[in-house]
Amino acid sequence: MKTIPICPDCGQPALKVNEKAVSHNLKKPKKIKEGNDKKWYACINPGCECSYFTAAASFKISDITIPLFYKDNSDDAVICYCAGLKRGEIRKAVKAGCSSAGEVRKFTKKTGSGNCEKKNPLGKCCKPVLARTIKEMLDSKKRVSVSASLEEKERE
Repeated sequence: MKTIPICPDCGQPALKVNEKAVSHNLKKPKKIKEGNDKKWYACINPGCECSYFTAAASFKISDITIPLFYKDNSDDAVICYCAGLKRGEIRKAVKAGCSSAGEVRKFTKKTGSGNCEKKNPLGKCCKPVLARTIKEMLDSKKRVSVSASLEEKERE
């Protein structure tokens, strides 16, 4: 039976991450020696202050070098860590008519990729999160457009 990692702070399920991601994203990576049991996890609960943990150590959001996209809903949160592409830049590109990752990257001139295993706090490729973020923004744009059309018809 598979064991589900649980955040020691909030009690919610967590995701396994690699040590490269932990080391790269902690402000003081030498601190990882405290809990060096090679099994690192990330708490993805947006309301929890825990960022990474092992059986022997845990770190807070304040111990991380950049905002975590799954804990920070602001426009300053990075979505694609390899290119340094922020949520606000994606929002601006979508408002300008971009509807795919390629179009967003071209519009923002942030085309770098690779090294996700290290740079992304979850140690995984950023492409699915980028695609989901674009889709959510496009869906939101459609809802706003439909609402505006309905309001206009009601005024007529």
